[in-house]
Amino acid sequence: MPRQNETALIIGAGLQGCSIALFLARAGWNVTLLDKNVAGRHASSVNAGGLRTLMRDWREYPLSELAMEHWRHLDRLIGAKAAESCEVRLGVGQIAVALDEAEMSWTLGRVQEMERRGLGAEELLSATEVRKMLPGLTDQALGGLVSRGDGHANPAASTRAFRQAAMAAGAKIVENCRVLGLERLPGGGWSITASSGQYEAGVLVNCAGAWGAEVAAMAGQTLPLKVVAPSMIVTARTQPFLEPVVIGIDRPLSFKQSAVGSLVIGGGILGKPCADHDTSFTVMDRMPEGAAATLEAFPALAHVPVLRTWTGLEGATPDGIPVIGPGDGTPDLWHVFGFCGHGFQLSPAVGDVVGRSLVSGTVDPLLAPFSGRRFNAGDAA
Repeated sequence: MPRQNETALIIGAGLQGCSIALFLARAGWNVTLLDKNVAGRHASSVNAGGLRTLMRDWREYPLSELAMEHWRHLDRLIGAKAAESCEVRLGVGQIAVALDEAEMSWTLGRVQEMERRGLGAEELLSATEVRKMLPGLTDQALGGLVSRGDGHANPAASTRAFRQAAMAAGAKIVENCRVLGLERLPGGGWSITASSGQYEAGVLVNCAGAWGAEVAAMAGQTLPLKVVAPSMIVTARTQPFLEPVVIGIDRPLSFKQSAVGSLVIGGGILGKPCADHDTSFTVMDRMPEGAAATLEAFPALAHVPVLRTWTGLEGATPDGIPVIGPGDGTPDLWHVFGFCGHGFQLSPAVGDVVGRSLVSGTVDPLLAPFSGRRFNAGDAA
């Protein structure tokens, strides 16, 4: 893969795009990011900010562990003041709660599978242990899994910090710039026709998130992607009682308590995506499902009122892991999208590994599971 004169255009200035831009710019590349809205407007800023290795797909695990090293030492990557603004809290742990026999059986199988693969630091918890770690947890809980090094961060602040670091390194960001067409240049490289003008570079990186498949199609490449709108709930403030992030196994359960005491509840409840209009809407009839899962685990929270909800647009692949790598037959066009709602934690590792791959001219082995060619081979399992 030739280095194409060390110039890159990145479509999408969310967290993944800004992270890649940061590493490339620091390697001396000339980098421009184009964003159809405001940088970080969609999935990057409106997720729950989970820093989770717990229950990752085993194919993501090595990349996730590298990402966690970057989060632990974020000051080295973006500076001490910026890192402080991201409100990174590692070591509070993430805990998956088993509320029935089937979920408990799954946790046992998960631990055995990860041990067989030599991956992870997930610990099996008994009913007594999980209730001790989670005050107020229902007596029906049978156990769970914990990853003690996990935690969370502020997603909007982190997106801003990575954007500012990329710009400080020399990357240029053009907002409200809608890509209208792509053209491969003779001899390699790409020309982009956009609403704000014409752009050219040796390498094109497609970090378009929910619109990633549309950008790929402009280059004549077909990649499967479903546009989804994950929803979040925020409650009124309540007395601090919880440090770990709690997630479900088969239930739509995911929540944490913020520093001010409010509960931030996710769990995969979907809103209505309107990608053609760059927006999404909460489907209120679906929200009680997420609240019910929380109350099943923590019945004492029934009195806590909900204050607001929100959604964000995201792209999901058929097999639940992202597409990261060069396009089929286009070493100068990379696709980096389809993070399925769990790309926030991976972002610094994605920037690191994609950046190193482009600079060296060799695709890093960590990215092998994420090649879009797996869909051409019919492997979406």
